[in-house]
Amino acid sequence: MLGEAERRYKDGEILRAIAGDLGVSRQRLAVRLRERGVRLRGEKPSSEQVREMCLRYEQGESLATVGERMGFNASSVRVALIAAGVKLRDTNGRVR
Repeated sequence: MLGEAERRYKDGEILRAIAGDLGVSRQRLAVRLRERGVRLRGEKPSSEQVREMCLRYEQGESLATVGERMGFNASSVRVALIAAGVKLRDTNGRVR
């Protein structure tokens, strides 16, 4: 049952619809999927993930590369880095 829910979620279905079909709450399904290692859409990075993002970015990786490696888009990485106080580079690699 959870395998099917995970597949449907990864295919783009929303938690509420999947949970309704399974007869469980959206929150319970979210917990079970997280336990299986599924990162939920729209979820913010944890403080540990932000630390890793900062480290990778400061070592020279681009926002896009950091995002790809960590399962977030570049925009989410940018927001997390700014909130963490990291000075961003311009397109030429210079600190702004």
